[in-house]
Amino acid sequence: MNYSTAAEASRFTGSLLAAACGDCLGAVYEGYSGTDLAEAYYDGRFEVGSLTMGEWTDDTAMLIATAQSIAEFGRVDGEDLARRYLAWFEAGGRGIGRATYHAMKRLQSGTAWERAGEHGEYAAGNGVAMRIAPVGLLHAGRLEGLREDVRTCGVITHRNEEALDGAYAVAYAVALAAVGELDPETILLQILDQLQPSRVSDALSECAHLLEAQEPPLAALPQLSLGGAAFETVPTAFYCFLRRPESVREALVSSIVAGGDTDTRACIAGAISGAYNGSGRIPPRWRREVPHREGIEGLGAILHRAVRDQHL
Repeated sequence: MNYSTAAEASRFTGSLLAAACGDCLGAVYEGYSGTDLAEAYYDGRFEVGSLTMGEWTDDTAMLIATAQSIAEFGRVDGEDLARRYLAWFEAGGRGIGRATYHAMKRLQSGTAWERAGEHGEYAAGNGVAMRIAPVGLLHAGRLEGLREDVRTCGVITHRNEEALDGAYAVAYAVALAAVGELDPETILLQILDQLQPSRVSDALSECAHLLEAQEPPLAALPQLSLGGAAFETVPTAFYCFLRRPESVREALVSSIVAGGDTDTRACIAGAISGAYNGSGRIPPRWRREVPHREGIEGLGAILHRAVRDQHL
């Protein structure tokens, strides 16, 4: 394996592993207010050694299911994804969101996967963006068909354009980062050029302004909103990554300190940051303690080989 191939493999593994770290760290602090967490942040207590690692939530479980399907088929297969998501749901579905829950109930009743997803305002959530990184990895170095694959993955649970736009933004960033082509200075403009006007595009534009103003996380994130809609979670995750793109640690800590939907924000920020930095830049303690680390690392390697073979 030459250097470029090894570096790329590290980015694939890094994306999955940092996403899982973000989910497991953020899950411990989900729902805390920024006031509760700010004191610890300013006192310097948000150090790597002080953060407690929790368990996977729906974020990692569905991301891993997506990666496993793509690794097996070498493409985005909606029917297989729906089968895997339903199997996870029937095994307990820890942390499942409202839209995904209703979609799984429709799948159980025999609704085709293309029509199972929730639609309307309640389907504008972050449930597609949190699991979409493997679709971005599939398109590393090959962006053609990315939007269609995001839609195939997304409509199983969310038939809402804002949910899909948020997921596309994440997948696009991961696809570029995985081959070393993400430019932190221009990535938001590249994404905005491809989106129709919406709350997602408005918030990503505001994210760019806050980054330019060098607003700290505790000031910036509440301005972007801390909730679980795609237009809230995706821009805050981009902010946390782009504030210090060379640091996985800062991406995840920034995702947590303001409170709110910390697990999904940190999962998405981790997926992008891990793809940009590679697995070697994840803090060693987090790598050691994240549940099922060896399985995630092995899956990242398998997924990289499957995608590389597709490109040959």
